[in-house]
Amino acid sequence: MPNEILDLLQKNIDELRLRVTRALIGFFVFFLIFFTFRFEYINMLGRKIPMLYPDPYSNVGAQFLVLAESHVLPKKVELIAVKPTDAMVADIYSVMFLAILFSMPIIVTEIGRFVGPGLRKQEISAIRSLGIPAAVLFAIGSIFGFWFIFPDLFKIFFYFDSSVGAYPTMSISSFTSFLFVYIISFGLSFEMPVIMVALTRLKLVQANFWLRNWRYAVVGSLIFGLVFSPGVLGVSMMIMALPMMLLYVLGAFIAKRVEEKSEAMTATAPYN
Repeated sequence: MPNEILDLLQKNIDELRLRVTRALIGFFVFFLIFFTFRFEYINMLGRKIPMLYPDPYSNVGAQFLVLAESHVLPKKVELIAVKPTDAMVADIYSVMFLAILFSMPIIVTEIGRFVGPGLRKQEISAIRSLGIPAAVLFAIGSIFGFWFIFPDLFKIFFYFDSSVGAYPTMSISSFTSFLFVYIISFGLSFEMPVIMVALTRLKLVQANFWLRNWRYAVVGSLIFGLVFSPGVLGVSMMIMALPMMLLYVLGAFIAKRVEEKSEAMTATAPYN
């Protein structure tokens, strides 16, 4: 018996190593592409077509940072490199973020293949049906924060700088960490309805539980906003917490509909 357990454990470790290796290969492939090349548009038959050109300096990561700077930062704000390595580190962070984003389907697939054999059919079905909504909500949350919230948030911060006579500058490393932490946090906050519906669909949490405990959700949203929002200002905390509260209400009502539909199908099953 001990030998069988050891063999099973070794088999699982080998399987885990295989899945992690494949996920890392996918990540590093995208990392090398985004770090080595840049996008350049060429005119072909009257249309602009993006092409990849070798350029380790103005690479895809650097292009994304330039886009983020022009969209997010107020015009009077200047980014500075405090240390010689700041710009390079910011570029690497940007490339890593994009590589994780584009390799996420590979990572999720490998995770699913590893944990899939240990799940029941109902659990696998629930995960598959909620996988696409989870990815879509994460993308919506990230884009919503980046495109609509961040510019106004930075304006608020630098209005305070101007009011006290401070010259509005920001280091490139601080801007990069600030930006990516906020993007990921906003994306994760939009996952709340998916998690709630999944727990209700798997019959782990009843839908009424979400409706009864809305007060704890409000406190939890504020704590999440306090921990994950950049800075310590209440305004950044509330900007992240308010969408989470609305998404909690949405998730509670969707979970209620899912539970009612499941109960109705169970009740009519003997007659089919």
